Amino acid sequence: MLPNEVFALECLDRYAREGLDVKEGGVHNGYPDEFAHCPKPRPKGQKWRLAGDLGYWLTFYDHQKQGLLQSVDEGRKCYFTQEVYVYLNTMPPGHEELRVIYDEFNKIPEDQKRGHSQRMSGKFGALNHSSRAIVVIKPDGTEQHFGSGREAARELGMAEGNLCRYLQDNHVLTQGPRKGYQFFYAVKE
Repeated sequence: MLPNEVFALECLDRYAREGLDVKEGGVHNGYPDEFAHCPKPRPKGQKWRLAGDLGYWLTFYDHQKQGLLQSVDEGRKCYFTQEVYVYLNTMPPGHEELRVIYDEFNKIPEDQKRGHSQRMSGKFGALNHSSRAIVVIKPDGTEQHFGSGREAARELGMAEGNLCRYLQDNHVLTQGPRKGYQFFYAVKE
């Protein structure tokens, strides 16, 4: 038997000893009971549980642990990241080992990370993958590069909201202390 199935059967035994009625439509600890595909995960591409699927009804927290164990058994992620994150934040017994499993299956391959090209992280300093680098062209033609809109607004002494509006419009400022300035999002090459 695979470890995830052993764990699921131990949960069923514990439920029986404690008199817990874990079933479809049941609620425990504020979360609905969930169907755990066991010993094998739901086939890829199958969005819903089908009649005849093998598995057991488990509480929300037990299902999250079973999904982590199943990931190790199958060599692929067999859980919903956000739900397991909620579970791990309750600091369950053995959470250190479970967090290692979680981290292993939530690695993002380097080639899929957004905003981490050499040009973006080196020249522009956009270290946060969700930041968009900004280029400011002054009236004399010189360029200033910033790692994010927040950084540009802070360095230029302007409101971030105004900067965002200038970035959307892509126009040359015609008045004020930054007359002739242009603001653009940097483009990765």
